Amino acid sequence: MRLWPIFVTSVALLFAHIASAQSLKPNEVISSITVRPISEPNPVLAADGRRHLAYELLVVNTSSVFVKLDKVEAVDGTGSGLLSLDGDRLAAMIKPYGGTGPLLSPGQSAVVLLDVSFTGEAQLPSIIFSKITATRQIAGADGKPAPFPTAEPVPATFSFTDAGTRIGKAAVAIAPPVKGNGWVVMNGCCDSITSHRGAVMAINGQLRVPERFAIDWLKLDDTGRAFSGDDSKLASYAYYGTEIHAVADGVVVNSYDGAEEQIPGADAKGITTENIGGNMLVVDIGGGAYAFYAHMQRGSLRVMVGDHVTTGQVIGLLGNTGNSTAPHLHFHVMDGPSPLDSNGLPFVFTHFSSSGVLNPVYDDALFHGETARIDPRLAGDHVNEMPLNTEVINFD
Repeated sequence: MRLWPIFVTSVALLFAHIASAQSLKPNEVISSITVRPISEPNPVLAADGRRHLAYELLVVNTSSVFVKLDKVEAVDGTGSGLLSLDGDRLAAMIKPYGGTGPLLSPGQSAVVLLDVSFTGEAQLPSIIFSKITATRQIAGADGKPAPFPTAEPVPATFSFTDAGTRIGKAAVAIAPPVKGNGWVVMNGCCDSITSHRGAVMAINGQLRVPERFAIDWLKLDDTGRAFSGDDSKLASYAYYGTEIHAVADGVVVNSYDGAEEQIPGADAKGITTENIGGNMLVVDIGGGAYAFYAHMQRGSLRVMVGDHVTTGQVIGLLGNTGNSTAPHLHFHVMDGPSPLDSNGLPFVFTHFSSSGVLNPVYDDALFHGETARIDPRLAGDHVNEMPLNTEVINFD
């Protein structure tokens, strides 16, 4: 006797009941999955001269069959393609919850990270849509995915376009949180799953992506090294203790100053949800934006909750506290005062110059005390732009 999956049985009964009504319109598809953006995308002009929309889609398999994502596209209101991910590129931008890659088992979910970019002069659409192409598979006798029967009332491969999401407000312009030359953008935006972009978490029942545009700032010394000597000693990092500056006028609304320094190169110890950012400050900079400074030295905070700060004011010293394995400043802008219960917002610096980006073939050398090798791509002066991942930045 044939055992029909619950999904197929339900569909068959549905079609039997409404066969004469023909409830589906030509643009309606029984999709087996639900898709929605976690939050609206906000445009930002980056150092490559393009405006980026970095956002995420939550995909949930609500059926009892397997669903393989074949292609994820971003399209405008006319259906014109803006971004297309398939094959290895799609697999590299999927963060599955259970399982691996683009194959979603029954009940499984995943997040697809998108980076849609436009030339600096292009007109952005007011709404952006997601077009999904996927293939259904049933569970074989061994429980593994098997071809979907052609006799079923729905096709194996299907495609649909979602209802779309509006594009949010543009990036906030700020001053730099550090000064000097040789600052490296680590775990920056936008076209790969870094520890920041992949930090999608559920807070109070809602998905949040607080670190979407976050940057870990570490500094090269005059020889192009991140440290010299014993990498487990804080004194080996010449930039340890660097002054941290307010990026904009604002009011301090959140702070923490109870975390001890971690040992560089070792796994962080004693991490809780309270101290994960180490010693930190959150400043309300207006317009629904909040600046977050993390991993500062204990006892170095120069301001407290309720204090007003001005652009450029020294507010603390760079440290290695909280969830940190080497001295650095974690900085991002978000849409609320909580470093976790918020979504990341893009930001641009009013001015910086770039030496280029770390050569990807040699970027690991940086963490072995070797001299950084820099590719001149993106080198030059930048005004009101966001630096990109592994870019080496100079601030006046």
